[in-house]
Amino acid sequence: MDKRALSAIPRPVFTDKNKEMLLLVPHISYLATASRQEVNGIDTLIINFFHAEERELKPAFRTFCQPDDYITQDLTTDKTKWKTGAINYLTGYLYWYRNGGNIAVASVEEREIILGFLYEFKKRHDTKDYDRCMEQGRSVTDTELEDRIDEYQDKIKEWKLQEKHNKEKAEIDLHMEKFGDVPKDYDRFVREKVFGEEHYIFYSTANKSAYCTSCELDFELDKEKHLRHKKIPIWNDVDKVKHNHTVLCPYCGKYFKCKSESMSRQSLFAVQWSVLIQKHEEDVLVRYFCHTKDFRINYRNPEITTMEKFRTVHTAEKAKDFEWARFKSTYDYRWCIFHDRKYSGWCPPAEITVPRSAVLYNENLLKTVSGTCMKYSAVDIYIDKIVNNSNWRILLNKPWTIDWYFNQYRKTPYLEQLLKIGFYKIAQSVMEDHNCPEFQNGKTVLETLGINKLQFNMLREVGNPTVRDVMILRYAKEIRQEDFKLLRYIHDDGYDKMYEKYLDMRQYTTIYKVDKYINKQRIKHDADYFDYIRWLEKMGYDMRNEFNLFPRNFRRAHDEMSKQYMKFKDKQAREDAKRFNRLLRKLRKETAEVEAMNLNIDGLFIRLPNKLEELKEEGESLHHCVGTYMEKVEKGETMIFFIRQKAAPEKPFYTLEWHGRVVQCRGSHNCDMTPEVKTFVEIFEKKMAEYEAAPKKQRKAG
Repeated sequence: MDKRALSAIPRPVFTDKNKEMLLLVPHISYLATASRQEVNGIDTLIINFFHAEERELKPAFRTFCQPDDYITQDLTTDKTKWKTGAINYLTGYLYWYRNGGNIAVASVEEREIILGFLYEFKKRHDTKDYDRCMEQGRSVTDTELEDRIDEYQDKIKEWKLQEKHNKEKAEIDLHMEKFGDVPKDYDRFVREKVFGEEHYIFYSTANKSAYCTSCELDFELDKEKHLRHKKIPIWNDVDKVKHNHTVLCPYCGKYFKCKSESMSRQSLFAVQWSVLIQKHEEDVLVRYFCHTKDFRINYRNPEITTMEKFRTVHTAEKAKDFEWARFKSTYDYRWCIFHDRKYSGWCPPAEITVPRSAVLYNENLLKTVSGTCMKYSAVDIYIDKIVNNSNWRILLNKPWTIDWYFNQYRKTPYLEQLLKIGFYKIAQSVMEDHNCPEFQNGKTVLETLGINKLQFNMLREVGNPTVRDVMILRYAKEIRQEDFKLLRYIHDDGYDKMYEKYLDMRQYTTIYKVDKYINKQRIKHDADYFDYIRWLEKMGYDMRNEFNLFPRNFRRAHDEMSKQYMKFKDKQAREDAKRFNRLLRKLRKETAEVEAMNLNIDGLFIRLPNKLEELKEEGESLHHCVGTYMEKVEKGETMIFFIRQKAAPEKPFYTLEWHGRVVQCRGSHNCDMTPEVKTFVEIFEKKMAEYEAAPKKQRKAG
């Protein structure tokens, strides 16, 4: 619709006759007027709505109706504002429907204009002409009129929705055209490999017979219920056949669960998933199939079904996931966009809804992805070395493993480097994003890991290092091979990176001596020893003295040093408080006559803290961290002020931080300033700027 042309149409005005309608139908919410004209050659119905409030009319909105679309203009504002909602929504019709009238048309002529447009619309698009009211001359109530307007708008919305759906379907179908037929041997793959272990030995005690679903041979049961073949000289004299017991099939050489023919077979319904990878030009196609094997009806010929449930198209830029499901709210089952691979729709049976594991069809992944955007992904190495390999069968314990890897490789192409040099544990950590340092997409693996050649050789010697090994080398910069091997087997304590503490001890002694001492003293938690070392450092002990580093009785030394350190901290705190309070007294003396630092306006005033305890009480009372700012104030990096109310001068209100400007001003729980406080702070900031900008000789104080 041409919105510019529609908005150019003069806005409606109500007449005296319209006002008189309010006296006739006082219960209405809206009064409607209508006109019909051509806009750019298109037949257009214009319905104007006036809001009736306390027997007064106010322009509300007008709706432009055309044969294939409608749109509404808001009349409550001078600006051109458009709405796409239906009239029944804008007027609250759905609410008023149960309570009486909602809209009244201003005149019979205008009602006929609306009905005429709607009649022509229905006659044009409906095969059954059910709207005969005009032909019969029957009057139409306002409620019926609203219903017919609603029908018209619903039809338009249906067309728009269908157009939107067709567009989305067309885009999906373009991707689906890339998928071809499955390999010719896929059915055999399903029987032999997907359900290769899904077999039973069924037996009948009455007939003294048994049947293996794997080798498809009949056996007889002897007196001891052992398996024997009538013609082939094979038997099992060890295992007795019993319901739900596992027995070795003498022909297959595998153990299978026994099932009695007389017992129910309702649970003998197996579900498995398989994955097939194909390609289309440079795109990689991943397909997920759900397979069922049903022994319930005929165990000698179990029914196997296959249905494709999910598809993914991998390009160089992104991946598109699809699922076979009901399209939107329709009943059209087809391929749809699958937005979330963290699927959690576990409805019974869950195994049929989404895969929990899958069997990979492709035996040569390198060949499969050659010539595609994933040709350098090393996905074959990932599956073979990391996921799991058991000869011909690859069990993907995480159902979306293939897609997961391709998506991760798209973000971190250096996975190829890690896999090809055998750093499988690091690659898996990158995949899981588990405690990984910031690796980068470097040209070489050295750039990727952020290490030098010597460190890289240390990792190669390990064989299959971990991310933690890389972190040790990064932190150490230079380290002996012996120390590196030792640190690899030292466990981290909680969230602490214990290897860092060992490495820091190299300034005093060797890592070997520290490890030997901890083991000799049977120290359960390494952190206890390093707490002891930190206390020694804080209190200024000689760290080169091995009697201090390695006391004869660690537990006794630890407990004694803990007591000393607490006394040391108390003494230090008292000294810090004295020093900080002296600084505050000096600041108050220097600024006693400074106007900005003694501001008192509109019930608010500002002052410096009197002592350290006040700073801590301020932080505790207002629940913020100003109590930790002592060191910054001492160093001259900042200044702290208290904003108080005259009515409660001792009660913390707001705390202000100044450093050439107002850094922050926070109230309780770090809340923002009120308008009154903001005005006060602006005045303070202006006067402080004037004070600091003035030459020192011209300052009132200091």
